[in-house]
Amino acid sequence: MDPRDRVVIITGASSGIGAATARCFAAAGARLVLAARSADTLAQIAAELPQALSVPTDVSDPVACAQLVERAGATYGRVDILINNAGIGLTGPVSTLARHDLERVLAVDLLGPIWLMQAVVPVMRAVGRGQIINVSSVLAVQPLPYLGGYAAAKAALEQISNALRIELHGSGIAVTVVRPGTTRTDFNQRRLGRGRERRRIAPPGVAPEVVARAILRAARTEPRLAYVSWMDRLALMASRLAPGVVEAVLARAFRWEE
Repeated sequence: MDPRDRVVIITGASSGIGAATARCFAAAGARLVLAARSADTLAQIAAELPQALSVPTDVSDPVACAQLVERAGATYGRVDILINNAGIGLTGPVSTLARHDLERVLAVDLLGPIWLMQAVVPVMRAVGRGQIINVSSVLAVQPLPYLGGYAAAKAALEQISNALRIELHGSGIAVTVVRPGTTRTDFNQRRLGRGRERRRIAPPGVAPEVVARAILRAARTEPRLAYVSWMDRLALMASRLAPGVVEAVLARAFRWEE
């Protein structure tokens, strides 16, 4: 749908892809409801944009998610688009992932979007129109060594999205998954987990604005699945054609350092 004059909730809007998406949708004429835990930064971004409401929110809290949707409805009367972008990374060997780190990532990257979808679907059903855009990752289908916990959360998010799309068939509510690849933000520097992986292969990645434009296109065209770059598609195609070869290459390209 055309974002102009539409009410759009964007989570994780205080930095990276979320902040870039907020600016992109603001330029397209959307009415924004911006959510993130960083209240001061979020308020600053909202103040720079027209028709932007700042609502500090921890998406891992189902009550806070419900209140976010209620605040959007009370302010603008409806919610047209929900963009589930908030996320936390996690690094470490699957065999030694800390339980509290994995639980936190699942709470933010998987359960948070579920709580928000549950809160927003009745609002969208009432008007017979809406779109949910869940920001996933190419890692949902091609995980890398030492990023298995994060990849698992994104893979589960995609399956939840696919099931919801079928359940909402005929309702006028579209469900879209966007799969970014490597993005040049500070996301990796804020990942949970101890130690880090060393890569012999380090793709340069794209700017967050490139991902934001892909999300905007997805809002306008409402596809089931959207990629950010042709390189992401090509990498996944290679993985499907020769999974054993790709896995062997990845195993040699990464090593772990405590």
